[in-house]
Amino acid sequence: MNHRSLLDPRARSACAVLAVLGAAAFLIGLKAAPQRALAGLLLGNVYFLMLSITALVFIAISNLAGAGWPVLFRRVPEAMTSYLPAGALGMLIVLLGAHSLYHWAHPAAAVHDLLLHAKAGYLNLPFWAVRAVLILSLWSAFARALLKNSRLQDADGDVARTHKNKRLSAVFMVVFGATFTLASIDWIMSLEPHWYSTMFPWYMFGGAFLHALAAIALLTVLLNQRGFFTPFNEHHRHDLGKYVFSFGIFWAYLWFCQFLLIWYANIPEEISYYALRSSRGWMAVQALSLLANFIVPSALLLRIASKKDERILIAACLSVCAGRGLDLYVMVMPSLSGAARPHWLDLPIFLGLAGVFILLFDRAFAAAPAVPEKDPYLVESLHHHG
Repeated sequence: MNHRSLLDPRARSACAVLAVLGAAAFLIGLKAAPQRALAGLLLGNVYFLMLSITALVFIAISNLAGAGWPVLFRRVPEAMTSYLPAGALGMLIVLLGAHSLYHWAHPAAAVHDLLLHAKAGYLNLPFWAVRAVLILSLWSAFARALLKNSRLQDADGDVARTHKNKRLSAVFMVVFGATFTLASIDWIMSLEPHWYSTMFPWYMFGGAFLHALAAIALLTVLLNQRGFFTPFNEHHRHDLGKYVFSFGIFWAYLWFCQFLLIWYANIPEEISYYALRSSRGWMAVQALSLLANFIVPSALLLRIASKKDERILIAACLSVCAGRGLDLYVMVMPSLSGAARPHWLDLPIFLGLAGVFILLFDRAFAAAPAVPEKDPYLVESLHHHG
């Protein structure tokens, strides 16, 4: 095992304090402003939960493509999946407070609303809970299976484990497509049950996968600066930078397409979503989201040399991580608060979840060798050139 914690005692204590303060803020918020406290939990939990599962998507895509170049730093996305159990607990708490967040969760809602009555067969709490349990159980099961084979290969070096993970990855990607679609609709889009968009799950995936790529690149570069992954070179950075650059464009394309189709069709049931997010201060938040997710990283990573420069890559990835938070903020909060007014609960709850994520990542990364030395593709990764 690695047994090398990334955090010194002071940093570990600081993360633990953030987690405790976040939990305290949430509990206080349940008394003072329950809807906002639960909205803050939903936003922060989806932020880190979807970051974790799309990190597993990165591993699965690499397995299916037979890509050798990311093997050197594969322990980074593997450790990022450690948040999945905590994310499942967070969604259980959201379920317990669903009546405060989801209008359709009130039994009387479908009685007085014809549209909700038509959707009641799908949008009801028992079925919502069953879907959430199924989604989170499948995500956790595939994460455990893929990581188990990776760890066993550290001990025996059996090439068959690589082939087994490739087969598991193929099944996982099919399951992920269905479950991520349901998760996006259930957890976020159903906050406004009268609105719908067939592009919304794609848009959620674009943002989540862009975020995962940025987080993987950011953590890998920072760990390399700490002495890990010593063969990590400018060509690895270049490939990670290309990923972040290209998926930033993909996310912007999905954002624009969803907006353009709804604006052009001008159907009342659809435009209400953007009508709210274009007024009462939300347009400025949307503009910041576009700036952080697309314009800044695209400008920073446009040149080949910029993708190889670790300082520029770090700046672009930090911008994306901030932009993902703003993107989710625009999806969640207007449905509940109306005007774009920050609440004192928003930041401490989010930072508390960030503290939990960092502690879990640190523990998971230290629990295995930093480099999968018996992976058959490692040699290719060690001598990676563009």
